[in-house]
Amino acid sequence: MMGAGMKYGALSAKVHALYGKRLRTEEFARLAGMKSEAEILDALRQHPGWSKALSQCVPGGWKYVGRIEVEQALREELRLEYLSLAHYVPREDRPLMEFRVRIAERTAILNALRRLKVGKYAKGMPPAPRIVLQGKVDYKALRECTSYDQLLSAAKGSIYYPVLLHLRPEPGGTLPDYTTAESLLRTAYFAHMFRIARERYSGATQKVLLQAMGGQVDLLNIIHILRLKTYFPDTSQEEYLTILFPFHHRLKPELTRQLCAAPDARAVFELLRGSPYRDYFEGVEAMDAEEYYRRALYTFNKHQVLAAPPSIYTAMAYLDLKELEMMVLVNVIESVKYGVPYHAALAELVGS
Repeated sequence: MMGAGMKYGALSAKVHALYGKRLRTEEFARLAGMKSEAEILDALRQHPGWSKALSQCVPGGWKYVGRIEVEQALREELRLEYLSLAHYVPREDRPLMEFRVRIAERTAILNALRRLKVGKYAKGMPPAPRIVLQGKVDYKALRECTSYDQLLSAAKGSIYYPVLLHLRPEPGGTLPDYTTAESLLRTAYFAHMFRIARERYSGATQKVLLQAMGGQVDLLNIIHILRLKTYFPDTSQEEYLTILFPFHHRLKPELTRQLCAAPDARAVFELLRGSPYRDYFEGVEAMDAEEYYRRALYTFNKHQVLAAPPSIYTAMAYLDLKELEMMVLVNVIESVKYGVPYHAALAELVGS
């Protein structure tokens, strides 16, 4: 039987080469000090980690660029790197490696639902990330749909279709609640990924996959609970069930029930002190919990890329790291263009 080092050696080497091209902390700071977003994007065209997609853009074409166009250009870099890594992925790992496609499909469906709910005041949907065109949803039909049934038809064949069918309103009824739909579609995504991990993998590879996805679900559920306790303190126990993901890793069901029953966010933090996640939320305010979630995910994925034995998750971890790097870049650009706060601490983490 082929060992992991041999099976994933080329993939791991490619990941390390790409990770070595990431932006460093001082580079983020230098970009944040520039005078315009056009200057930032022109600088990125010269950077080895972002030059492939941005070099295809006209140098003087950034004058009137908006957030959507910026993210579209940056996401193209992620797509190109995804394709370059996919070349080294063994055939049996391809269903798992399609996780980026499944996420893009979910985003496209939610964008279409949001547009339908806003109605005549809706703006057009963002341009499709090119990666979603490899998926099971009909993006053109999503963009043009004028009813829920048309949205449903556009998503037929995707992993999200059963959920959307369940949410289908009665004739003349109202469209499904967006927050509920988002939660259920994410649940469908995690169910799909957990099923692949359990059915197709074993041993150390399965362990790291379940650890990665399970830890993510646990932390997201904690964040959901903290948000509800802070901003919607009158939320009923039944309503929690529509928001939380029905999976767990180290956050056991009994503790989850105790967190939901806690009277407020402070009580949630007290309960977390006795949990496996105590170090993640020590001294954290509820409003900062999402940033600590990103930090925990980044730290775990960085370890998988740099120190863990190679596996298919090496590539998945890298793509998540690259997306967080992209999020920091978007923040840098918005800090220059709109004057929003520059998240230096997150830039320092990603650029370390």
